[in-house]
Amino acid sequence: MKKKNIIFFTANRAEYGLIYPFIKKLSSNKKLNIKLIVAGSHFRKEFGSSFSEIKKDKVKILSKINIPLNTNTLTDTAEYSNLIQKKINYILKKNKIDCVFLSSDRFETFAFATSAYLKKIPIIHYEGGDVTEGGALDDNIRHAITKISNLHLTSNMSSLKRIIKMGEEDWRCLNIGYAPIYTLKNMKFNLPEIIKQFDLDVKKPFVLFTLHPIIEKNFNFEVNEVFQAIEKLHISGCQILITYPNFDPGYKKIIDRITSLKKKFKEIIVIKHLGRKNYLSLLYYIGKSKNGVCLGNSSSGIKEAVLFNCPAINIGSRQQSRLKPYNVVDVQPKKNEIFKITLKNLKLKKKGSNPYKLTSSFVNLNSNLIKLLNNKNLNKKRCTI
Repeated sequence: MKKKNIIFFTANRAEYGLIYPFIKKLSSNKKLNIKLIVAGSHFRKEFGSSFSEIKKDKVKILSKINIPLNTNTLTDTAEYSNLIQKKINYILKKNKIDCVFLSSDRFETFAFATSAYLKKIPIIHYEGGDVTEGGALDDNIRHAITKISNLHLTSNMSSLKRIIKMGEEDWRCLNIGYAPIYTLKNMKFNLPEIIKQFDLDVKKPFVLFTLHPIIEKNFNFEVNEVFQAIEKLHISGCQILITYPNFDPGYKKIIDRITSLKKKFKEIIVIKHLGRKNYLSLLYYIGKSKNGVCLGNSSSGIKEAVLFNCPAINIGSRQQSRLKPYNVVDVQPKKNEIFKITLKNLKLKKKGSNPYKLTSSFVNLNSNLIKLLNNKNLNKKRCTI
């Protein structure tokens, strides 16, 4: 049997963390030929040059799309999407591709999905069916990708049910859980090494902070409130580690505030891109020390912090309606509220189940996927809602 060429696509650090477990698992399948197209912020120094992490993973690269990254406004983002889509069209035209694997809800991923759809290349989509109702572009883009995709892998049962309600046929849909859990089984964390690597003061509460942009009129006000809260937490005795935002419209405002805060307080730690292992190591440290929180508006606080029994404080509307496990506390983007709730939740006081746990469908993903890709009705998709 001839190998099927499956192409993965990534344009930012968070997305790569989601698709890497699939690359790792499916690369062992002798019936599949797995390669990756890399674009976006992976090549940009201002976002931590995360392409170095991909190289360490020794993933086979089909192509690199390295074009000027300017997405600070919606107009810039639209122009960037047009540029990246032209590059994608050329790559898809020049290569024999049987299927593409896309994740989540990014605007550049939507550009890729559109190109693949118009060329009648089947699309596998992971993390469809989620809902955030946040101040970003993600919900509409995510659902749009779902409606032009051929196979759907979800991270939780609620999302699976939502996709089926959207008109997708049952046989096309599998709930596999949160894929990054798969890579954790081979990771070993050493508490003394983590403390030494990041120069952590075990006597101080630790705050791991990431804030991404939202597209709302009061965005500037919210950023000011959030960073004033971070300053208050630092002054009160917390040790702060800040990572950079993604490159959604408005990212420069957040980077400017990070830069000015670092100038004012030299002891605040700023790392543009932690990388998968380092980020999880810090969540592990918080969970073990029982004296810290994951703070911000990133989905990692919702889907990854829980794996380490790490408290997560979710700020504002960006993850407003996302399915949340027991470790997450929502807070309004107001400095005093963020300050008080963060200090109150430094130690997780409750336990519960994880709605994102891996399922048997992920364990059997290789055989499940081959069966689905060989279905004669794969490209005969109903267009119903």
